[in-house]
Amino acid sequence: MKAQLALPLNEAQQRRLTVALASLERLLAELRSRLERPCTDLRLTRYEDRLEPDEAAALLPMICQVELRLRQMADELGLEPLSDSVRRGLVAGLELAAIHLYECRPTSGLTGCGAVAAPTAAYLEQQLPDLEAQVRRLALGLSQARSVSKLEAESHG
Repeated sequence: MKAQLALPLNEAQQRRLTVALASLERLLAELRSRLERPCTDLRLTRYEDRLEPDEAAALLPMICQVELRLRQMADELGLEPLSDSVRRGLVAGLELAAIHLYECRPTSGLTGCGAVAAPTAAYLEQQLPDLEAQVRRLALGLSQARSVSKLEAESHG
């Protein structure tokens, strides 16, 4: 049973404040991460308007102040942390990516974007199913990896 707080909130108010503060907390963590480890361009993603390493000296103290105030408010209001499943989120993202790949096949959805040249259509119909299957295997492996590791640890422990 929770102790009575000097700053009572009903369930809806708690939920709203928790979501708002947790969103800010995640944004601050991302900002800190980007300052400490700059973005590296990917093959299909070029990061623009990057944070420069010399900005860290000015921004990190401000981030710390906001984080401290956020934690104080969460403590004073008695807010409970949210749960965010990293693995489940990544698996869902991979499954969604596989669906998007399927939708890019000329016979599945790309035709809605205009006529696809025959050589391009043949290439995509050959390559996309394999990439989609690899992504689905990765999603399955990710979803099963923890249970396999957990079972192995339990059998050795």
